[in-house]
Amino acid sequence: MPQPDYATRVPPTLPPKRHTGRIVFWVMFGLAAVLLVTSIVIPIVTIKPYSTPTMSMANTILPGDEIFAASGSGIRRGDVVVLHLPVAVSGINGDFVKRAIGLPGDHVACCAGGHVTVNGKPLDESYLYPGDPPSRITFSVRLGHGQLWVMGDHRKISFDSQDWGPVPASDVIGRVVLVNHDFKLTALQTPPTFVTDGLAPVDTRSGVYLAWPALTIVSVLALLVLAITGITRFMIRRRRSSKNLPLPPAAFTSSS
Repeated sequence: MPQPDYATRVPPTLPPKRHTGRIVFWVMFGLAAVLLVTSIVIPIVTIKPYSTPTMSMANTILPGDEIFAASGSGIRRGDVVVLHLPVAVSGINGDFVKRAIGLPGDHVACCAGGHVTVNGKPLDESYLYPGDPPSRITFSVRLGHGQLWVMGDHRKISFDSQDWGPVPASDVIGRVVLVNHDFKLTALQTPPTFVTDGLAPVDTRSGVYLAWPALTIVSVLALLVLAITGITRFMIRRRRSSKNLPLPPAAFTSSS
């Protein structure tokens, strides 16, 4: 029995280069998506925001500034920390923002030579509020196990270890890593005097937290570029396919 004589179009296979290009595209898209999620989730989990209503840490932190404290990070001398102190210690059940001057085992004193000293080393406290003395009181304390000596940068008005004495290190909620002042983020680092006196290492920790906003912006831009590129290539391929559509098959019958 004679068979119809017509051609059947065979779909073209994807060229190797285009196949590799698609794989690279989706790998890059997936990496950008993972970076975006990571840059959002990790700060939410590890950093807590706080507001600062008082002048006790001026001019480092001003009233109205938003601060971000990282939990689970080791405290060094010179760090600004958030503490939750019980009524038995501070007289108020609340959170406080202060600078850690002495760590467990340190000898802290004031004011020989007009300076606070830590283990006999005088601090050049350039962060103090202009015109403030290094302390409102004279003290000489050897910190015990699990104790910190904390002070505000505005010494004249700050309620801190000048009033409370040593505070429990276990009451530290986190270390302040970023300060948002008028929508400008600033990373807090160890003051130079602690590094110069050998009381703390050079601070390289805060750069990580400044990188998170930049990583978020880069990830969003990468996703936008990739999405636009993908849509553009899809439209081009679709237009080319519509131009190359096969004609309807024409049947031919053979004479017997």
